Formats: sequence, structure tokens, C-alpha cells
Amino acid sequence: MTIVVVRPEPDCSQLVDQLAQQGLSAIPCPLLSFAPGQGLPSLANLFASLPTDSVLVAVSPRAVAFAHQALQHQSGRWPSDCHYVAVGQRTANEWQAVSGQPILTPTREDSEGMLALAPFSAVTGTQVVILRGESGRDMMGQTLQAQGAQVHYCETYRRQWAIEPLVSQVVSWPHDAIDIVVITSGQQLAYFDQLITLSGQHWLRQCRILVPSKRIQDQASALGFDTITTVDSVANDALVNTLLRLSKTGLSDD
Repeated sequence: MTIVVVRPEPDCSQLVDQLAQQGLSAIPCPLLSFAPGQGLPSLANLFASLPTDSVLVAVSPRAVAFAHQALQHQSGRWPSDCHYVAVGQRTANEWQAVSGQPILTPTREDSEGMLALAPFSAVTGTQVVILRGESGRDMMGQTLQAQGAQVHYCETYRRQWAIEPLVSQVVSWPHDAIDIVVITSGQQLAYFDQLITLSGQHWLRQCRILVPSKRIQDQASALGFDTITTVDSVANDALVNTLLRLSKTGLSDD
């Protein structure tokens, strides 16, 4: 069984290595990388201007990592008198490690779950900073603004797509050797579908595809992928466990 891993670095290579340790062959296909976002140069000044009980929101470990690096360069610090809210436990763990602050996480790891947390129960006049990539978490910010919060979007990173350089690589993939494609976001799925078209390897749509959510499952189905497994997680460990199970059951979900 050969697996194609479509996710950003360094997670892509890390997953390929984890699979190799389990005896599973995988091909890395990192469609995108990340660069510092345009909101970082003013981040330390923004934090210094926030009143007590403002709310900081981080949507991913990547948003935290880029923000922390910028603060270090600017001799800034994470505020000690604000509420911290992370979309998931991994983000919370990494944020707490660099900030030293307690981090709230929702039971339901999405915008709706975050909005149900205590810091958002009465937000009129509250300053909210959302650390994100470009064009992310609009639903949450719009909801908070409608409730009277003053929302600041801070673009901590931006995506850099690399489709054309991968076309020749994909053309060389053997038709009968690839069984599964792992894709961890809707944007990557859309670009991978474009990569299939550009490379002429339309048979890839017949491979089993692993996705992390029902939303992306529906997107994959609409794009013509027929055999879809939903993992309900983007964590490498969860993906490895699912792939091991599939390898032992002959690619059957039964």
C-alpha cells in the first residue's frame, strides 16, 4: 500500500516518517508552505495597547508560532491581563508553553464552540485580537462585531502554494501503486484537484481519500472522489492509526 500525503511542511514529512516507522510507504506532496504575515510588524504595539480583560484568539499552532517569533524580535511580550482562547488542544498546549498564560479551549473545536466560552458571554466594547492566517475565521469575527466587540484581525502568516513545481512529480506516480491520498484541509483538496487536472493523472480521483471532517468529505465527493474516509482529526497520530487499520483490513472500512 502506498500513500500520498498532502499537507504542509513540516507536518507532511513528519507524517511520512511516522508511516515509514510503521512499515507503510508514503510519498510527500506538500502543496503549500508558510511565510510571515503582514500583521506581525505591529503585533507588539497592538498587545501593549490592549486594555485589561481583552481577549486573544489563536486559530492554529502556526498562528501562535509566527506571533511568538515576531514578539521575540520586537522585544514584546504576551499580555498577562488578557483572556486566551485557542481553537484546539494542540494550539492551547503550544501557546501556553510560549506565553506562560492559561489557555481556554472549547469542547467543540470550531468557531461556534469558541463563541460559547465565558470570555464571549458579554463582549460589548471588548477588544478581541484574532491571530490567524490570511482570510481566516471570518464567521467568528463577524459574530463578535455584531455583538459589540472591537475585533482586530492579525495576519500572522500567509500561504504560498506550489502547484506547478509538483506537476512533473505527479506525472511520474505509478498508476497501480498509489492506494490512498491524505488531505488535511479544504483548500489543499481544491488545489490537489487542480494538480490532478494539470498533471493529467485523473485516475487519482479513484483512490481512497482520507479527510479530517464531514465538510471536507462533502467537498471531496462534489469533486468526484468516490471512496472517502473521514478521520475527524488532522493530528498525525490519528491519521497513522487510521492508515494502519486500513492496511490491515485490505482498505475496507468494515
